[in-house]
Amino acid sequence: MSTPELALWHRAEQEASRDRLDAARGLYQQLARHPDWGVPAQLRLSILAQQQDRLLDAADAILAAAALEQDEGTLAAAVVKQAFGIGEIEAGLRVAAAPVVTGSSEPEVLLDVAQSLCDQSFPDPALPLLEAAAGLGVRSARLFYLIGLARMFAGDLAAAVASYELCLRLQPNDAPAHYMLAGVMRQTPQSNHVQRLRDAVARIGGASHGAPLLYYALFKELDDLGDAEAAWPLLSAGMSARRAQLAYDARADAELFELLQTVGRGADDATEQDPGPCPIFVVGMPRSGTTLLERMLGGHPQVVDAGELRDFTFQARCMTGCPGPLEADGALARALARWTDWSGLGRRYLTHTQWRARGHPFYTDKLPVNYLVLGWIAKALPRAKFLHMVREPMDVCFSNLKQLFAPGNAHSFDPLEMADHYVRYRALMAHWHRAFPGRVLDIDYRMLVTDPQAAARQVLGFCGLPWDPGVVAIETRRGAVATASMVQVREAIHTRFLGQWQRYATPLEPMRARLAAAGL
Repeated sequence: MSTPELALWHRAEQEASRDRLDAARGLYQQLARHPDWGVPAQLRLSILAQQQDRLLDAADAILAAAALEQDEGTLAAAVVKQAFGIGEIEAGLRVAAAPVVTGSSEPEVLLDVAQSLCDQSFPDPALPLLEAAAGLGVRSARLFYLIGLARMFAGDLAAAVASYELCLRLQPNDAPAHYMLAGVMRQTPQSNHVQRLRDAVARIGGASHGAPLLYYALFKELDDLGDAEAAWPLLSAGMSARRAQLAYDARADAELFELLQTVGRGADDATEQDPGPCPIFVVGMPRSGTTLLERMLGGHPQVVDAGELRDFTFQARCMTGCPGPLEADGALARALARWTDWSGLGRRYLTHTQWRARGHPFYTDKLPVNYLVLGWIAKALPRAKFLHMVREPMDVCFSNLKQLFAPGNAHSFDPLEMADHYVRYRALMAHWHRAFPGRVLDIDYRMLVTDPQAAARQVLGFCGLPWDPGVVAIETRRGAVATASMVQVREAIHTRFLGQWQRYATPLEPMRARLAAAGL
């Protein structure tokens, strides 16, 4: 039955479809005042604001939608997705836990919310939703892939393998499932998927979108088997295929690093930090040992390991009105060069992250590429600690090359581009040490794995934390890990990855020479 509100909704939808967003916004704002239309209207207002690069308004609207009673599952799933997408993680989690979601009998609602939770590395609330979908009779490749992902994040590797296999039984060409299966455990001559992967490549073709995943999976399995001669051509093919899918601009990358090296202390820097839990930032090149270090810190009774948070860069974009990718770029650097309210930016970051500490005095923010924004963080958060993982250049560059990152890290699909980026990174870290003396502690990866107790004492002392022997027993820890190192950090600390690049010394020689020419 038609109602005035329904007619108003249709008018708003028509205006939005015709790209008359200001007119649509006015109509949705009228609807938002009606108790039965608040959730869909605020959701639309958030999406419209995001389309118009009004990120703070987008956040306010989705918070308003999340605060209302959720009585429709499909809408609640959309609110969760938008809340996560606009950086309002805590609000999204509250809606994901609403009865209309957890008690839903609609498989798509359960799957959509579980997908959003897995995308944000929350396997614990995702798993019951996936199991509920299975209980409703769902038997899809998507379901089994998501169960595998959640189980892998949670550390149940055998169950993850079983779920990925079910996914592939239904969809033999599912490249992400093949890729995850290759990485979930070390392959052996008795148990591997090399031939199945070769067959999948033959079926989907080397030019398909999923081909890089299969090439990287094949490289990983052959590398596990010790067949470096056969492995390298596949990694090379995977890098080339992935690089062709990306629009990487090396000049823009170099310009960003030049801009960042102008950041330093200023009269407008925050002089006080709001009370409450204090973040410990773990930064460095990806694959430098940041997850291992965070895993150790999370074993301390005063620290919660919160994982890879995107909040600082995202909130900086919100406050400056500078939309863009999740990583820093030149546009954000130029916007923050004019910024003066560092205390406000610091408070906004803390209001979006301190809840993760769960009553502990410290929590980690382990996004490796926060090394790019370290200077801005230091200006906004006077109490923040920075732990910088340093790994030998060839080892860390090779480790980046053999990891298929998505998204971001577009420089890591070509050895020479990787070397050039690494040189810029080292110069930037030297600048941060000069600009913010005493704020950054370098931790050597080799020391961390050969003498973890000594490294841990150094780290805890820098953070003002008392010694606790539990920090080095990472293999005893439970809890989700959702990084590229999620499998390795469930083992005891080991030295297996020291010097791993040397197996591929010949094809990596141009990269080594480029690093050596820069004094590295």
